[in-house]
This record gives sequence, C-alpha cells and structure tokens, in this order.
Amino acid sequence: MHSLSARSKKFFSFLFAAIVIGALGGLVSAAFLSSLNWATTTRTNSEWLIFLLPIAGGIVGYIYYKWGNPVTGGTSLVLDAIHVPGAEVPARMAPMIWAGSVTSHLVGASVGREGAVVQIIASVTDAVARARSVSSGTRRVFLVIAVAAGFGGLFGVPIAGAFFGLEIQRKTSLHKSAVLPAFVASAVAFFTVEACGVEHFATPNIENLHFGWSVLWRCLVASCVFALVAIAYIQLEHRIKNAMAQIIKFPPLRPVVGGFIILFLVFLSSTRVYLGISIPLLESALTGAVGVAALACLWKLLLTAISLGTGFVGGEVFPLFIIGALAGAQFARVTHASIPLFAVLGLIAVFAAASNTPLTCIVIGIELFGWNALPAYCIVCILSYVLSGKHTIYKPSPIAQNLVV
Repeated sequence: MHSLSARSKKFFSFLFAAIVIGALGGLVSAAFLSSLNWATTTRTNSEWLIFLLPIAGGIVGYIYYKWGNPVTGGTSLVLDAIHVPGAEVPARMAPMIWAGSVTSHLVGASVGREGAVVQIIASVTDAVARARSVSSGTRRVFLVIAVAAGFGGLFGVPIAGAFFGLEIQRKTSLHKSAVLPAFVASAVAFFTVEACGVEHFATPNIENLHFGWSVLWRCLVASCVFALVAIAYIQLEHRIKNAMAQIIKFPPLRPVVGGFIILFLVFLSSTRVYLGISIPLLESALTGAVGVAALACLWKLLLTAISLGTGFVGGEVFPLFIIGALAGAQFARVTHASIPLFAVLGLIAVFAAASNTPLTCIVIGIELFGWNALPAYCIVCILSYVLSGKHTIYKPSPIAQNLVV
C-alpha cells in the first residue's frame, strides 16, 4: 500500500510538473518566436543589416568564448544531462541562446529556431529544479518533458513533440515515467502558444494518394537521396567546425570569418533568399512553385552548415526541414512526380535521418500534412533513417554515448 501511494504521488507530481513546464514552454515559445519574427522583419526591411554579419558574429563569438563553455554543446548538452546522472544544463544557456539566436537572425545567418527554444526551456527547467533541490533522476525526467514542450509548442506539433522528447533519448530508462507527462507538456505548450495568438507556419494537406508502383519506386530511390543529403549536411558542418578550430585558434574570430564567407556566397548566388529562416523557400517547395533554383537545396545546406559550423547561434531543425523540402521538390522535377508530395517527404525524411527520430517525423507528417500519404511517410522516414547509419546532428559526449541506464 505504501509503495502504491508513493508511485501515485510520483505520478501526479510528474503530471503537475508537465502542466507547469508545458505552460512555461508555451509562453517562452511564443515570446521567442515573436522575437525571431521581429528580427526577420527588421532585416527584410533594412537590407543593409546583412553587412553586419562579421561584426555580429564577432560579438556572439566573444560572448560565447567568455561565458559560453559548455553552453556551445547546444541540444547535445541537454541530451547529455538526460543520459548522465548528475549532469546539468547551465542556467546561463537560456539568455545566451536567446540573444545569440535573435542576433544571428537579425543579420541573416542561416539558422533555425526549434532547437534553440528546446535548449532555452531545458535550461530554465533544470535551473528551477536544481534550485528546489530536486533529485537527479527526477530532473532528467523533467528535461525530457521540457524537450517535448519546446518542440511541440514552437513547431505546432503536440503529438510529435512528445514523440521527439521520448525518441531522442532512447538509451535511457525514463520512458515509463515520462510518456504521459511528455504528451501533456507538449499539448499544453501547443495550446499556450495558440492562446498567445502566435500563428504556426501554415502547411498544405496532401491530397488522396494512389500508392502504386510508380510512387513506391520513387519513394525508395528518394529515401537514398534524403539519407545522402542528411549525411552531407552532418559531415559538412562537422568538418567546418574542425577546420575552424584548427585554422583559427581564437574562437571569437571564427564567426567573423563565417560572416565574410556568407556575404561572399550571397554575392555569388545573387540572392538573399537563403538567409535567415527562409520560409518563402519552403512555401515555394511545398506548393511546387516555379522559379526555385535547381541547386537551392545545396545553397541552403551550404549556408546553414557555414553559419552553425563557424559559430552563429540557432537551431538546425527548421533549416533541415527546408533543405529536405527543396531536395524532395527537385527530385520530383527530375522524376516527373508530384512536387508537393515529395517536398513533404523530403522535409520529414531528411530530419528523420539527421536526428535519428523516424517515428517523430512520421507523426510530423501526419500532423502537418494529413493522413493521406502515411505509407509514403513510413517508407521514406524509416528507410532514410536506416541508410543514414550512425550519423546524427545530436552527438552525445563519450560518457553519455557509452552509458546505458
């Protein structure tokens, strides 16, 4: 009876924490999204701001050099805190990620937002939990809940948000305790963002799909393409980080150099469409609009890898969505398939391969684009994930990698 009472008390405490973290996550997501929208609008209306890329990069780089260690670990640092008992997410991570992301978006660095808000909410959650002397095991469950709330609230996918929080830390034994709280937190965060009047990105529904051989073989081939795109991005960003660390010994100078490289690439491409969050690019891919450059996927991939690889701050999720959608749209043009369909498949499959979260991405497809193409979602997400092997954008530390608890 005592054991049952203890378990019930623990269950309801996790449920209460999920509601609180979800509400907090929703408020933070709404405020963060509004600040990034302001940064994007300001940059669009003041085109000269992109020439501040090297200066802004230097400022962000210096702040992280002075106070950022180990905050530079990003989402991987959050995962380490989930996997390793006693590990922490520094409280200073929240304001640093927020300020760095807004600055990066303001000057046009090709960075995202979902990963950043996950880190912010995890930082705040862990700081409060440590201040209240919560046990290490409970704090780790809270972090899973925070990841779910951040992803589901900001991107507008309450079910996929919970799947992401659970799937991304599959090596731990926290699933049983975190399952229901993760879904609650993600849903609360989603409805909180909606209540704040923040509109999520509008996505089209995929029309009824006749899943015959003509679609099947294209899905199989496209899965190979999407896995290669994910691997190419991961490898490129990793090599840029290593090259910068070897060539430029003073860390604050790395984003300065990155800023100059981005400006050169903007001049070379004769367009600014790849800067910032690049939502118009995604809209063009999902609607099958003409005029999208054949190499748009590679341009966006290159600028994102340079931006994040040299030290600008932001998430990788949304850029990978856009890179995948552009790759899918181009694949459809070459194979004479439905451009909107394969843009959607590319969007979810590239991220599935890059993050090792195929179930999450299948659910993202359902929540954002409807059920009609579910067989195609399953094929491309699972196959792309399998073909990508051990490559992932979320690299755990050696301790976390070898620890199974």
